[in-house]
Amino acid sequence: MRFLCAFVFLIASFGSGAFAQSHDEVVKEAYAITQTPSGRAFRETRYNPEVQKELEEDLEIAKAAMEIAPDREDSYAWLGRRYGYLGMLPEAIEVFSDGLKKFPESYKLYRYRGRHLARNYQWDQAISDYRKAADLIKDQPDSYEPNGIANALGLTISTFKQNIPYYLAQTSMATGDYEAVISGMDEAIKVPVLFAYMEELIPVSFWKYMAYRKMGKDELAEATIADIPDTYNLIENDTYHEAVKYLKGKYSREEFLKTADTLGKYAVAMKDHFEGRNKQAIKIWNELTDAGPRGYWPAEAELLMISRK
Repeated sequence: MRFLCAFVFLIASFGSGAFAQSHDEVVKEAYAITQTPSGRAFRETRYNPEVQKELEEDLEIAKAAMEIAPDREDSYAWLGRRYGYLGMLPEAIEVFSDGLKKFPESYKLYRYRGRHLARNYQWDQAISDYRKAADLIKDQPDSYEPNGIANALGLTISTFKQNIPYYLAQTSMATGDYEAVISGMDEAIKVPVLFAYMEELIPVSFWKYMAYRKMGKDELAEATIADIPDTYNLIENDTYHEAVKYLKGKYSREEFLKTADTLGKYAVAMKDHFEGRNKQAIKIWNELTDAGPRGYWPAEAELLMISRK
């Protein structure tokens, strides 16, 4: 039944020309999607009481800012992001879409809407948004992208010209366009934020590894992560670092699974898949998407692809 739902979802998504939708059509589809491609019904996103309270207060502040300054691009950017942190993805997509009607040349709003569309399983439209953002920012000066949730040092370490190709590439994993994964990640790492270079290189290398393995280019995959140091003082990408170390063979499967977070478990499942242990991979992908209130889109993408073989 779940994979029948997945098939219906595919027809609705790809057959409707999702990549060429109007803003209103994008929003309509966002609200219409109430389950993951494999058929898991969405659940309400809830955090521990302290975090939940803080995020809800941030949303109220963003709503107030919108009332005071409805003609500012940033009012739409922050209100949409605040909805997104609470798992209210259709509401976020609607805010970004309303902003794009008013600011049609906003690479920021296309970038943010793309990210939320990807998490809402509207992958083709997300990729379209990222490509539009990349085109709009091409001849513009770069700028740091403000964090919605601060890292431990309170530092902003990435820019729009990094994040747009990075997330375009990451989302292309879901559509099976692995050449786009490689080219997008290569573009993301070109941006010279030298003090945080390793913060970008490690996740870029992680996704390039996955794409190369998908393409059967195992030697290139291993070469991509070979020079990542085993110890490095990172600001916010420790989970990617641990996952890369697992892929390099620094941990056994059993050892790593004891402490692995969501990304780490995804890495284990992908390595299982690449090495022919699909039963184990499917089990982890299912566990990951069951655990998330709206699933876990990288795992959902793999379940969808393997169900079609």
